[in-house]
Amino acid sequence: MTKLRLKGVALGAGMLALTAVSAQAASGWPSQHEGVMLQGFYWDSYKGANDSKWTTLTSQSDELSQYFNLIWIPNSARAASNPGMGYDPVYWFSNYNTAFGTEAQLKTMISTFKEKGTGIIADVVINHRSGVSNWTNFPAETWNGKTYQLGPQHICRDDEVAYASGQAKPTGNYDTGDNFDGSRDLDHTNATVQQHCSDYCKFLLQEMGFAGFRLDMVKGYGGQYTKIYNQASNPTYCVGEYWDGQYDALKNWIEATGRTSAAFDFSLKYVLNDAFTSKDYSKLVWKANGTTDQPAGLIHFGYPRYAVTFVDNHDTYRDGSKFNGNVLAANAFILSSPGTPCVFLVHWQEHKEALKPMIEARLEAGIHNESSVRVLKTGRDIYMAEATGKYGTMVVKIGSAQVTPDGYTNADLRCAGNDYCIWVKSNGSVVPPPPPVSDEFDVYYDNTMTSWTTPHIHYWGSTASAWPGVKMTKYQGNIWKYTVPAGTTGILFNAGDGDASKTSDFLATANYVYTAEGPRGDIDSYIGGGDPVTGNYPANVYVIGNLEQGEWSTSRSVAQSSKANGVYTWDKVVIKDSEDGFGYFSFVTAQGADWDAVNASDRYGAASKDLLVNQGVPVAVTLFPKNVSASSAYAWKINPGTYTMSLDLTSNRLSVTRTTATGIVLNESEPAETLFFNLQGQRVENPGPGLYIMVRNGEVSKVLVR
Repeated sequence: MTKLRLKGVALGAGMLALTAVSAQAASGWPSQHEGVMLQGFYWDSYKGANDSKWTTLTSQSDELSQYFNLIWIPNSARAASNPGMGYDPVYWFSNYNTAFGTEAQLKTMISTFKEKGTGIIADVVINHRSGVSNWTNFPAETWNGKTYQLGPQHICRDDEVAYASGQAKPTGNYDTGDNFDGSRDLDHTNATVQQHCSDYCKFLLQEMGFAGFRLDMVKGYGGQYTKIYNQASNPTYCVGEYWDGQYDALKNWIEATGRTSAAFDFSLKYVLNDAFTSKDYSKLVWKANGTTDQPAGLIHFGYPRYAVTFVDNHDTYRDGSKFNGNVLAANAFILSSPGTPCVFLVHWQEHKEALKPMIEARLEAGIHNESSVRVLKTGRDIYMAEATGKYGTMVVKIGSAQVTPDGYTNADLRCAGNDYCIWVKSNGSVVPPPPPVSDEFDVYYDNTMTSWTTPHIHYWGSTASAWPGVKMTKYQGNIWKYTVPAGTTGILFNAGDGDASKTSDFLATANYVYTAEGPRGDIDSYIGGGDPVTGNYPANVYVIGNLEQGEWSTSRSVAQSSKANGVYTWDKVVIKDSEDGFGYFSFVTAQGADWDAVNASDRYGAASKDLLVNQGVPVAVTLFPKNVSASSAYAWKINPGTYTMSLDLTSNRLSVTRTTATGIVLNESEPAETLFFNLQGQRVENPGPGLYIMVRNGEVSKVLVR
């Protein structure tokens, strides 16, 4: 198991952002992803010392996996230019012997890093393709018993081969994007091309073991086709090279993919070039709504989840876009900001010892791709901002101004250099990972969210299962069980169809139960926190949230009105509006003066973040064991109002019913109209003269009907 030592605290590989994604559809990029990516090559890095040779990278796996949870490598199949970088691809399903190494060495590298918690990102070149010996004779290849071969009918009719003598003429549709004149532009409107691209993506994940994709030259074909390929193959990670410095262009491409892919943040790249060349760090700021300072590029509100930030890459480093400023200060900016930072191999090789503490500081604070940012100071000689992570806060200062952020001291300073400083304040919520297990052990999967017919588990470590893994056995209710071999370090769960439905990679922990969202703690606690036979349930359970008594008050939460053998009931809980039209709530098993006291108890919440609760429809309850950080314990959301709640820990289900202030149960499926009840709480359709309780627009009053 990969560990990173930070200030005496051991952080497991799971903290390196192996964040779960939805098992129902491609995510584009995981939410709240904490990891950092390394571009493991530069142009012509197969020459000389061959810094990107598969065996070279494998030999560095112990060190690299400590700092990077993703490593992007060049196109790994044989190309027309051999030796070369692979951007004129010939083979998709075969012949993975290149200047970087053999297919066996490639697979060894992928599996070695995977065991250490680091995924390898494939460079996927499907905009264009080269022939074996001429412009259009693409190879016939076989995978899973199916033969794949494209021909001139699959090439865009406006490709330059149409005007070349002695070559087959293309008969496909017109190109849906920019032309690439080094190889044949494929017609992505063609159903056969779409099927081949989809299966190629599946091949890379299932056969080769890649964790995801870097899509080359996505400007060359419509973004809607990326959506097709990602929905078919369901990668955990996908990022496109849409080489355009305009924010709107990048945003529009992400939307065209259905948000099934992230994008390299070229809009930030060119801001970094400009700001550091001119030494005007006020350019690092973008004003949201014309008033609020936010970091520039895709990483301000709206698209940080889908932003992969970088200072240089293999292309920009060798042309007019090369970054020529303060390399360490620029990397300090991206490593202290939301988005997923991608460190360039040349920068890592030249500045490794300075970059390591920056990455350590990011991991210590738990900064992720959706972290909120508060710009503290900005000017020609300073950019200072504070990002909030899962485990603390992180401040970066860029520029020559000699300023320390308010509330931080030298004890919080993690690293400093020429025109940059980084401070971290930890909230103490980092918990050491469990010790490795030397014997076989049980793991569990709650299938409630995914509803797969038979969940499968794919495991790896000392041994690995063949994809898509092995069938699990039903344990209890919708929870499934499997005993993994001794030495298992990583697991994922899937539908067993060898296709799209799967979770992300998780750290394997003995007796833990997992959902599509991630690990949920020990199985005995998860299935209700007690035993129906012994009645070992929490003494008290409290509602906490946007309550009438206080907004997420740790000392003024609402205790249950009754409890009986694992079932807790609240007669009247008033949920207030949190200013977004909803109220939010969860349950805790202890009150206290502060969050430290509450977090020391178990919490019960939603299976996914901000899950909407509907009246009369029971929802699954997830246990978040003691010492979980508040940001990791998901709350439900509900329309503001007064509710009766029933929390059944024998079945892990929550039921909510709306009530009036007089205890009358309302059915929200009824039309929005004036309702009348007699003084005994019975509905009256056509009230005659007398005294009634009237409910109108959620307001309750007594009225006299004459």
